[in-house]
Amino acid sequence: MGEERVPGLFENRFPVPGGPVDSCGCVRSRRVRFHGERQDVSAPGWLRLSELVAEAAADGREEFAPLEGLTGEQRRQVGTLPASIGTLTRVRHLRLYGSNLVRIPPEIGGMRSLEEFTPYTSYRLHWFPYELARLPLLRRSTVSTRALYGNPKTRLPFPVLAEPAAAGPGALDPAVWGVESAGVCSVCDGPVAGVAGLRQAWVSLRTSGSDVLPLLVNACSSGCLDALPSPPAGCLPGPHRGRGVGGLLETAELELFADRFRLYVRDQGAAADTAWADASAPDRRSLVISTSTDQDVAVTVQVFTAEPPADHDAFDRVVEATVEVPSGRVAVLDDPDGLPVADRFDLPPGLVRVRVSHSSPAANGDEAPERVRVRLWPVGGGGTEGARVVKERGRRGV
Repeated sequence: MGEERVPGLFENRFPVPGGPVDSCGCVRSRRVRFHGERQDVSAPGWLRLSELVAEAAADGREEFAPLEGLTGEQRRQVGTLPASIGTLTRVRHLRLYGSNLVRIPPEIGGMRSLEEFTPYTSYRLHWFPYELARLPLLRRSTVSTRALYGNPKTRLPFPVLAEPAAAGPGALDPAVWGVESAGVCSVCDGPVAGVAGLRQAWVSLRTSGSDVLPLLVNACSSGCLDALPSPPAGCLPGPHRGRGVGGLLETAELELFADRFRLYVRDQGAAADTAWADASAPDRRSLVISTSTDQDVAVTVQVFTAEPPADHDAFDRVVEATVEVPSGRVAVLDDPDGLPVADRFDLPPGLVRVRVSHSSPAANGDEAPERVRVRLWPVGGGGTEGARVVKERGRRGV
């Protein structure tokens, strides 16, 4: 997973004027990955939130708006809700306006009286737990749907879910599994036998009103996955495991400015003035992509587990090369000195094959920007092949 950027801050319209709301940039860049932040359970904001949940459980209130009881700085310290949220069995309306949450815990399924769920303007929430779909009284929700996986307007893809694997005790890695714990099946409430017994899937359902929400299922068996309801028309057939067909791990849509007709792909540890030229170059950690324009270029970056299938017919020019990535992190950027703010992509340390496919709408009289697709995959010790032109049509830079 790439390195998290410091989120931007925006004015919080609800409910405390001037409070900070974080934006992660996932929708803009179309980064297909879970947020990996872990909750700091010693943070003052988390401790205060836990107190507020306990107070609400004790007094049996029917509306709960915990963020109104936190300062702006305390709200920034809260990335999820306590598992004790499930004890609020009498709450009918949960208000989370303008939160900085990155996930909702599955324990929300214990809020059996919940009728209305309002996490509006929580722009870092891209998915919800399947347990929401099991709440019997939930009828209304207000969600910032443009930030959600599978939204038909933003077309933000679903992260690829990990395969079951043996693991030791302790919390799960949320960057891999989306959650920090999954001991109870989302479907049947039975126990999940550790990571080896965890069966995850995505399903999009209309949980309330008109909102179709992407839901993460943590199931104990394939039978529970088979029992899931069917998504509404227009959604991906479910259950599914995310955008991972053909070994695709991650995709991002970037807009880069091709100053001097150049873009760059390089190991994050490579010097800014090095550029990969041919197989005999002394430093093969940096690759220059020449473009046919010195203006904005639409760049799609995709990371694969292995070499993807060829689809060269859709492009004007296709070039491949191998770069050395000892750091395990590849940067794609338009400024050789712009690494601190560049988009970065994780791969196994070692040799990485790069396939650059060019498409020029201008050649057909179209005013749309040039498009470049960069595909990356690890090649291990067998990636000694140098640069080669796979397809050539017309004149274009190397």
